[in-house]
Amino acid sequence: MKTQVSRLRLALPVVLALGPLAVQAGNGTASADAIAAAVAPTPAVAPDPTPASISPAPPVATPDAPSDSRVTWQGDPIPIALKVGTERRIDFPEPIAEIQVPREVEQRSRLVLTPAGHLHWTAQAPFASTRILATSVSGSLYQLDVSARADGEAEGRIVLTDPVLEAAALAKAHTPDDRAQREQVATQLIPDFLKRGAAGAPSPDRPGYVALARFALAHFTGPERLIPALDATRVAVRPIDTQAWLRVQAHTLTIRPLAQWKVGDRYVTALGVVNRGPAEVPFDPRALRGDLRFAAALHPALGPAGSGHNGSVWAVVSDQPFNRVLDHGPASALSVAH
Repeated sequence: MKTQVSRLRLALPVVLALGPLAVQAGNGTASADAIAAAVAPTPAVAPDPTPASISPAPPVATPDAPSDSRVTWQGDPIPIALKVGTERRIDFPEPIAEIQVPREVEQRSRLVLTPAGHLHWTAQAPFASTRILATSVSGSLYQLDVSARADGEAEGRIVLTDPVLEAAALAKAHTPDDRAQREQVATQLIPDFLKRGAAGAPSPDRPGYVALARFALAHFTGPERLIPALDATRVAVRPIDTQAWLRVQAHTLTIRPLAQWKVGDRYVTALGVVNRGPAEVPFDPRALRGDLRFAAALHPALGPAGSGHNGSVWAVVSDQPFNRVLDHGPASALSVAH
């Protein structure tokens, strides 16, 4: 649809009228003084410095605008009445991702939803109360019972508030967001065995649990040149009874000690594990008995028998030789790494 815009041009022509000079001297010829007096400009009249008083325009009476209504969302459907031909605005607590309107109501309405969560609804025909579902970007579901009538007065905007969102925003506003607090939270996430000064904490002359486990596993995962350099002494280790060492899944696993080393005052032992069962077995350190300090697995799970992935290597760290820790009951503070 093209809108024709008419353009009005106002022409102000300047007309210069040249008339005969009716100045004559006594001899019939115009003198120079007479000509000069005739063509001299007329002195301009000075404007009145006092400005004319301007009376203010009388106020224009405007109809009273409908007042806004604040409604708190408490889980119950909110009734909303529309007047046919009058737009009504509904403000949601947060942006809306999806709004479900029945087809017969949508055909009788004009709806505009803004990215900020403002719904502008104009009913073009009356319709009975209908349930409308609005889903916010955070997943909150708001229910509205909307109806439209032809008579009555138009109502104002509806501002919907959500106590849950307001409480979350208030808590976020009062939560300090500084570097010290972030470092404190990060410190709380560090396992005890890695904290400085704690039992098992690494130091230049005392490798940590992770370094010991990496040292033991490296003997079975790659070339010798990739084995970490530690001052380790090889210690003999005897076979174990799998049934006595494991709390669960002992009937499907075969465990065989492969090697043991003493590094400082700790012992690290590499164990070969084979799954003989038909199901996958995940690594679960809670199934290990004995006074162990740390446990790590080369693979997070053992595949079923015949899969080609049913074998792995475990590494355990203890304060005493591996065969002796089995006689000291359950682990007291076992740390785990997958």
